[in-house]
Amino acid sequence: MTIVQRGQLKQHGEARARWQRLLRIASPFLLLLLWEAMSRQGILDRRFFPPPSEVAVTARQMLQDGSLARAVGDSLRRLAIGYAGGAVLGIVAGLWLGLSSWSRALFEPWLIVTYPVPKLAIYPLLVLVVGLGEPPIVIMLAVAVFYVVAINLIAGVLAIRPVILDVGRDCGASFLQLVRTIALPAAMPHIFTGLEIAMGIAYIVLVAAEFVGARSGLGSVIWSSWQLFDVAPMYVAIVTISVLGYASVMLLRLAATRVMPWRRKA
Repeated sequence: MTIVQRGQLKQHGEARARWQRLLRIASPFLLLLLWEAMSRQGILDRRFFPPPSEVAVTARQMLQDGSLARAVGDSLRRLAIGYAGGAVLGIVAGLWLGLSSWSRALFEPWLIVTYPVPKLAIYPLLVLVVGLGEPPIVIMLAVAVFYVVAINLIAGVLAIRPVILDVGRDCGASFLQLVRTIALPAAMPHIFTGLEIAMGIAYIVLVAAEFVGARSGLGSVIWSSWQLFDVAPMYVAIVTISVLGYASVMLLRLAATRVMPWRRKA
């Protein structure tokens, strides 16, 4: 292959990459334009699929009257408390069960047996125990996050080569020293993977819990819109959840690059 041919192939590859980036940016807008046209032409039922322009007007009204900001604030407050609590407990339990074979033999079966139970199934029990309002929603979020983080972290600790842990023990390292110097740094990628997966699950559980257990929040907006057969606010809330979820995951990935700079260089 001549130098000219290699240059042409390189230019062709760069042009293709530019078109792919352009398509990736334009595809959501093309979908919105198609939705707008089909809704206005009557191909889609406007009662269920209002044009995006009408949804945008509703979003502007909700921003102006403050209802969207209040819903976002209430949902994020519940999410932050429940997510943080579940993540901390999941990290602690994951490190403990990953390093202690006796504890793992005792508690891991319970972890595996109870993990498939739908977290919404425990909501009535939580209401009986702690009452209505914020506490059962926050606890249910913490439980959902705990399982994902703990299971991922146990797998991360077990993936560490046993000889590395044996060297630490032979050098007289305490349990906390093993955690700080070996287990935690080695399992860090599994921690952030678990946190990222748990974030998506947390949003799902949050919205479902707000359907039945809250009078405010984005889930409550969706539920009340369905009851009133006013679907435009429902679409606004759905898009808002999507944007918040994307931003949350991006923040986690940014934090991962700060905590694990070697992955950024890889």
